[in-house]
Amino acid sequence: IKCGNLPNMDTGGSLGNKTDAFVSLVYEDCVAKSETIANCLHPRWMPWSKRAFIFNMSHTSSQLFLGVFDADGGSLNSHDLVGRVSVELSNAVPDTEYFLTYNLYPVSIIYLFP
Repeated sequence: IKCGNLPNMDTGGSLGNKTDAFVSLVYEDCVAKSETIANCLHPRWMPWSKRAFIFNMSHTSSQLFLGVFDADGGSLNSHDLVGRVSVELSNAVPDTEYFLTYNLYPVSIIYLFP
């Protein structure tokens, strides 16, 4: 489980400071978050890290949404969104392992509504 060629979201900081990547997963009414990989543009979530999640499926047509973020200190709103992707799960077969590659969709402007 990995990301490759992430943009450096920490360019204004000290020399050698790079993106601190984590993945946020949303499925139906559940949210999960991976561990953060510090200062890396090619993060790899190793087997001993928090990288596996169990979601209860209510609707077979629901999609899994993944967002890759650059962790910044402070509140949850201070993290920078690197990109996002949605995964169609309706054709997934139980007890089957998949090796899939997705391109992240970059986000240039995010509108937040109260």
